Amino acid sequence: MDELDKIFADEANYAEEMQTRVMPYINARRYDGYVAGYDGKPLHYVRYLADSSAATVIISHGFTESAEKWHETAYYLLNGGYDVYIIEHRGHALSYRSVADKTLTHIDSFDEYVRDFGLFAEFVKAERQNEQYLLAHSMGCAIGLLYLEKRPDAFKKAFLSSPMIMPSTGGIPAWCGRMITRVAIAFGKSKKRAFVSKAYPGDESFSDSAKTSEARFDEYNAIKRANPDYQNYSCTYGWVNNSLRVKKKILKRGEPEKIKAKVFIAIAGLDNVVERKPQLELAARLRSCEYKLYEGAKHEIYGSNDAVAKEYFTDLLSFFGS
Repeated sequence: MDELDKIFADEANYAEEMQTRVMPYINARRYDGYVAGYDGKPLHYVRYLADSSAATVIISHGFTESAEKWHETAYYLLNGGYDVYIIEHRGHALSYRSVADKTLTHIDSFDEYVRDFGLFAEFVKAERQNEQYLLAHSMGCAIGLLYLEKRPDAFKKAFLSSPMIMPSTGGIPAWCGRMITRVAIAFGKSKKRAFVSKAYPGDESFSDSAKTSEARFDEYNAIKRANPDYQNYSCTYGWVNNSLRVKKKILKRGEPEKIKAKVFIAIAGLDNVVERKPQLELAARLRSCEYKLYEGAKHEIYGSNDAVAKEYFTDLLSFFGS
């Protein structure tokens, strides 16, 4: 906590601290590149190299996110002595897209994400040749878990933030959601905006967001508003259908038990994006797992008010440093 206190970007001066301290520091250590996905399509990634490191953290971002959403997190990890690699999953940001509308997020199969991620993890391993840790959020956790079930020893440690084992369905039974999306796909609407998804408004509302810190919300909202490449917002029928089927894959008999990594699950107390019960089932079935409930946090725990955010980042650094 003492070390984080020295570098923590507090809400009162957040915009100024990000502009004058955080961004110059991480940009001086930043490299942008591309790797080939499983089908040869280009996937964008960002690499930050610490001044002195003993391990590498690979970040698997969530639905509609990009590498630009992880500035503050990368700053703390770099100062903690970790190299940071962030892949932008296909259909997101600067990576390959199969739909022209940049506000739509589509996938034909989550297996595409997993195959891409596996290639990226191998690329990072060859480039850094040190211990690999996973930091994943929401959809990124589903991707990371499915990969770990195929490669149980790929990461020494995995910090799962608000993992999407099962998305919240807003009162619609999951079976009904699967049926509706399956019918839509059968009628050729796989890449169309799902009926449950709104169009990108151009300027998102803090009150409707998954953060509890307006200062942290404003930082990425401004980036997103100014650049069409970062305006992922809506889901397609194909994406929804896959998200509603991923729980069965992750929690399949014998699969979570394969994972050798030491796991930490961060659970948001006010999460209305993903369901908590499957998170707890996962925790009970993993070989080595601890979990913690962050009271007062919405889905994006890293975007919480100072008290919760500091607790969260302290836990992250302590877990990787243990």
